[in-house]
Amino acid sequence: QTAKNLEKEIKENSTVFESTWGKGMGLETINDDVIKIAQKMGFAVVVRKDPRKGYVRIKASPASSADLTNTYEQLKKMDPDATWFLHVSKKMLLNGTPKNPKMKPTKLRLDAIINVLKK
Repeated sequence: QTAKNLEKEIKENSTVFESTWGKGMGLETINDDVIKIAQKMGFAVVVRKDPRKGYVRIKASPASSADLTNTYEQLKKMDPDATWFLHVSKKMLLNGTPKNPKMKPTKLRLDAIINVLKK
């Protein structure tokens, strides 16, 4: 998909919200490139959920003051069976990856995850 198509998908299908660190965006899509595009569009934090596998990726803009530690703790409490990985940068929170088949995808819906990230 081109950047233009992805921008269109973001505008039409995403949920925009205010996070502690600025504008946030959540989207269910199989395309991981929406995260990069959304960050270029100025979103401080982006949540992508893969509708096929259920995996979730939460990425905060490297330029933001974001620290996803509290988000990590809350999501672990809400869905203790899911495998959550907080990157050392504290700007990336991952749930499920093709690289680790043992990881369990979250049962949480996108809107529940967005609620945790809202101010």
